[in-house]
Amino acid sequence: ASWHPPWYSSYTAHYREAECMKEAMEELLYSYGTDIVFNGHVHAYERSNRVYNYELDPCGPVYIVVGDGGNREKMAIEHADEPGKCPEPLTTPDPFMGGFCAWNFTPSGKFCWDQQPDYSAMRESSFGHGIL
Repeated sequence: ASWHPPWYSSYTAHYREAECMKEAMEELLYSYGTDIVFNGHVHAYERSNRVYNYELDPCGPVYIVVGDGGNREKMAIEHADEPGKCPEPLTTPDPFMGGFCAWNFTPSGKFCWDQQPDYSAMRESSFGHGIL
């Protein structure tokens, strides 16, 4: 599957912006056995482990953000789990999908993780491209 804004990205750039879309559609992708999802939007690379609802799940898809193909904007380099980098939840509304939907906080009750989330397998701030 593919669409533009990522559901699983630990960068501060566009952090959890598409949460309303994720809430509305993740169960559908999971129930039909989606194996891999490609996204862009965040100008960096990040690949997830198999994940569903922020938990590692052997039946969940792998999410790949390949938004590092070059742009006139800056490259995404900051991660939401770095000290002082977590955005305030109300600054991340999803205007296209109905407003604020970030109800899924981390197990510790926070909007951001304190370290690289378990779902995040690899992240790299660079310009590049992907080949499948």
